[in-house]
Amino acid sequence: MTDFQVQLLDPTSAVDAAEITRLRTEGYDFIDSYDEQRAELAEIRDPEAVGGTPRPLSEDPGEMVAVFPWRKVLVRILGKAAYRELRNNRNRDLLTKSEQDRFAAACIGFAGLNVGNPGAVCIALEGGARSMKLADLDTLSVTNLNRFRAGLPDLGVNKAMLTARQILEVDPYYTLELHEHGIMPDTVGDFLGEPRIDVLIEEMDALPLKIAIREAAKNRGIPVVMVTGNGEGILLDVERFDQDPDLPIFNGLMEERVMTAITHPSGPLAPREKIALARDFMGSQYLDPCLVDSFSKFGSELVGIPQLAESSFMRGAALCYAVKAIILDRPLSSGRYSFSFARGLLPFVQ
Repeated sequence: MTDFQVQLLDPTSAVDAAEITRLRTEGYDFIDSYDEQRAELAEIRDPEAVGGTPRPLSEDPGEMVAVFPWRKVLVRILGKAAYRELRNNRNRDLLTKSEQDRFAAACIGFAGLNVGNPGAVCIALEGGARSMKLADLDTLSVTNLNRFRAGLPDLGVNKAMLTARQILEVDPYYTLELHEHGIMPDTVGDFLGEPRIDVLIEEMDALPLKIAIREAAKNRGIPVVMVTGNGEGILLDVERFDQDPDLPIFNGLMEERVMTAITHPSGPLAPREKIALARDFMGSQYLDPCLVDSFSKFGSELVGIPQLAESSFMRGAALCYAVKAIILDRPLSSGRYSFSFARGLLPFVQ
């Protein structure tokens, strides 16, 4: 068992029951709210009895004990189908059962978890994409803790692994594939296929890879979604290669000189040149003026480009919204979208 995998033990099996006993003897905590879960399951299946006594369950919902080795905790939970029925109940009917099933059946690939993490977690919280591929080679550092949903005990842990742990602590029945060494030019094809992903969330730092993986996604008809922090707001880029195989990558918004500088550099770039290229990659005209100003301070007053927690959480919500729209065939066209509370917070007119 790896550092992110959850072991699911069947307490009705003599072998698994012995393993549960052994782990408890070794100091694993045991959390048991199974009876409460059964009672809640009975309630949601008999809504007319709200406030009273619901009908007893007509069948055994099953049970498992989930082992979280990074926490040294065992948790007794309902069987897979019953657990998901209970956990996703508060989605109804903002998501119908049919929509929930379609959303859950999707396979999503996250290339880059510094930005992708809140999106992956948000999607998992809504019960979507029960199969995910998570790729990132970076580890958590203190400077990430102004926006990344983690804590000091997680320092030094790979961000893909951290994301996997957060998802599995919500639903240990998820199927997750980790790429802790990130994505390389020769692994792009494997990441997009085997099994084929339905949507690519692209949030990598390496500009040549951002181009290469889009070209590969375009060739396979896989839609690409990217969200970028923009001061206190966000930019959302949607490329519907599933609808338009001739759509230019980045919706044709990248200047040709920038594309050439990334794909055919004249030589190694100094740090300030890399930062300037990252600014031009998005286009200064689309960026918040304070953010644009920060690029000029890199290497003199700043050692990185600023990002805020409120923008990070907005990015997660935007990614979830976009993926859900694509999977459920809701209207969402290719293009670049902008959102911030400063421009989008409107009072109700009385």
